[in-house]
Amino acid sequence: MNDRLVGAVLLGGRSSRYGSDKALAEIGDSVMGAIVVAALRDAGIDPVVAVGGSAGSRLNLITVPDHWPGEGPLAALATILRWAREGRVLVVPCDLPRLTSAAVGVLVAAGDALDEPDRRRTAVVATVDGEPLHSVGIWPAAWAVPLRRLVDGGERRFRAALDVGPWIGVELPSLSVADADTPAELDRLRER
Repeated sequence: MNDRLVGAVLLGGRSSRYGSDKALAEIGDSVMGAIVVAALRDAGIDPVVAVGGSAGSRLNLITVPDHWPGEGPLAALATILRWAREGRVLVVPCDLPRLTSAAVGVLVAAGDALDEPDRRRTAVVATVDGEPLHSVGIWPAAWAVPLRRLVDGGERRFRAALDVGPWIGVELPSLSVADADTPAELDRLRER
């Protein structure tokens, strides 16, 4: 069994609420997407790739083209799991400016603690106050086919991914997974 763990940053959103590409939003001398990539790499994730969008090359990432462009994060998840073929994929969106390698490490440790057969079939999803944050988690590549069926059937809710197979929740500090959907939200997160 291949136990490879790949990192994937979701870049394919339209950033309609943000007004420009969120991955390239400046934060000090960096950009939001680079902060997310650094958190994954600092946690030992290699390789890290981009899913969709056009910012991947600016972040020095290989970009996996979204099979269903513009159809949302569930479609992006199905795309990256199909691309990975085996192992597991740690998926995060590009708009988490306070994501840390420590938070990523907590997810990785929880996934690695699963017995080998469970590791192949169980998702590890970040939670805050017990509520799952579907776009932050480790997903088994074995879920690619059922997720593709969901997307082909018209499903777009990311939460639907949790119905595909077993999953465990891993509580993370809310600040580490707080997203910046607007410039005002990014400003608030910078101040915290």
